[in-house]
Amino acid sequence: MRSLAVAAAVASAFALACGGASPEAAEPKQRVDLSHYLPAQFESEPIKGHEKDDPRIAHVRVWTDAAVRVAPKWKDDLTDQIDAANQLLQPLLGVRLQIDAWKDWDRTGDVHGALAQLQAVDAGSDAAWVIGYTGPLDVATKAMSELGDARLLGRHVVVHAWADKPETDLIAMSLPSEMTDGERQEVVGAHRRHKQAAVLLHHLAITLGAVSTTEPSWLDNPLYSAKQTTFPDRTRELLAMSLAERLGGSTDQVIAPKLVEQLDKEWGGWVAADRDQVVAQLRAIVDAARSGKTAGDVPAEAASQYDRIRELRKRDAHQALVELDNLLAAYPGNATLHQLKCDIMIDKPGIASKETRAACARVSELAPGDPTPHFAVAEALAAANDIRGARAELVAAEAKIGNLDHGVVEAWKRLADDYYTKLHAPTWAEDALAKGKLDNDPQAIAIHTERVRYGVPRGLKGVAPEDEGALLVAVHKALELTYGNKHGEARKVLDAADKKWPNTPGVLGVRCDLALRDGDIGDARELCARAVQLQPTESWALYLSGVIALKDTSAGAAQVGIAQLKKAIEADPELGQAWRALAQAYARVHDTAALDKLRADYAAKFNQNLP
Repeated sequence: MRSLAVAAAVASAFALACGGASPEAAEPKQRVDLSHYLPAQFESEPIKGHEKDDPRIAHVRVWTDAAVRVAPKWKDDLTDQIDAANQLLQPLLGVRLQIDAWKDWDRTGDVHGALAQLQAVDAGSDAAWVIGYTGPLDVATKAMSELGDARLLGRHVVVHAWADKPETDLIAMSLPSEMTDGERQEVVGAHRRHKQAAVLLHHLAITLGAVSTTEPSWLDNPLYSAKQTTFPDRTRELLAMSLAERLGGSTDQVIAPKLVEQLDKEWGGWVAADRDQVVAQLRAIVDAARSGKTAGDVPAEAASQYDRIRELRKRDAHQALVELDNLLAAYPGNATLHQLKCDIMIDKPGIASKETRAACARVSELAPGDPTPHFAVAEALAAANDIRGARAELVAAEAKIGNLDHGVVEAWKRLADDYYTKLHAPTWAEDALAKGKLDNDPQAIAIHTERVRYGVPRGLKGVAPEDEGALLVAVHKALELTYGNKHGEARKVLDAADKKWPNTPGVLGVRCDLALRDGDIGDARELCARAVQLQPTESWALYLSGVIALKDTSAGAAQVGIAQLKKAIEADPELGQAWRALAQAYARVHDTAALDKLRADYAAKFNQNLP
């Protein structure tokens, strides 16, 4: 995965911390102009000289898993989303996606592994793309890498379905109370169509060679925005060339050097690290073609048999291993062939098998500088909840990243992603990002946001790196129960967390929230103060402290509340409740200048007026 998950953690933060009732007072009702709350429209000028041409047809097959098909009108919704994507693709590239077939997808397991599952069930050799729709994540997120999946020059794209409750709750947070139910449904529906179409367009572009860009309103930005409307001209050039070659039947070996030529031209809109990574992957394809290789270091004369075994694996893993062993008899020292054996055996008989571990260890013997087998084993061990074993494999992988000739950035990102999403260990993920000089990577930002929102700072006393994920889950769960008015159950979760990790800022912040909702202002004030004392950037406790101060009508209380709310926003700029509470505080003290500036800053950040 080129662009890391950002965001499962950011999404979790938005969905949980922003859900539920807010302690702030309701605004007076007023007439609602829906245009302020709707997403942008996709738009592009038609290709010059081809304005009246009929679009070329890109044939696609759509696979949907059971979690998608249970939704009412699911096929109509997906058709609408693909039609929305066509509204941009037709003028932008002169192409229209045509659904040739709908396929029921009998997949299970983590949606993050869905791309490999899609490749296994449909080779896509006779289609421009195979598009797979999975069930939704259980959180809202802006990270495109979490919302779907695709590979450079691949023919498969995965889009995760709209996470109805967390996404709707997140949108509802910004909607005025005077909106009718019908108006709310209209706004949410528009955001659903825009976001799902944007995710599809983003990942289709990845398969054609698009590079991450810096402008939030561009669809190849790594983070989704409701302001996204199109691709920049440089991306349009890449996509047009690559798509023309694909529809014309060209191979990756033909397309790769042409993409490299375009990407070698300087342009300031690309994310430099991602551009370098894409170019490195393309050059590897070019180099392999020049040396007569078609599958890494698989001998050219064995390439067709290698491809056949990979296809056979999808239908009959046992027979695939039989044929692979025959091929290995002819090429016993080929690391890529042994890696394929490792991968097949991880699926069955599984990572617990001694034979599987021996097969994967053989790859490391033949390619001692390659971290790939360690990643494969670590991910399988993590799925089996063997955290210690997975950690050991990832440490071994890290030691080999420096030996790579290309793909170094990708390797560091994969290491960080495994630590964060597979082992749920933010500290180890941060260490990997730092060693890869990726401190500004979206995943690093996501981890920071989750730490300040849920009160689990780095180096928290009594909390080992491997336990941070469990503590974060406990805080998330307690908040979820709190927002669901299940206060007793929330306190049970907090009590269990306190037994393992006493006196943590996140737990104290949730207890403060519970006390405030129960009307015990004194206890709430004390609990939030303790949380902030332990972690001065704990944004939820800072926000609640500001709300508590504003409940006091004595002189100076409003200024105390304003100070706390400003600290909350500084620590966690995405915390919308703090912005709105601060607006009420400025109104209370009649600070018109500060309120006007806050409104301007809010509109610039959230692309909507301050409620």
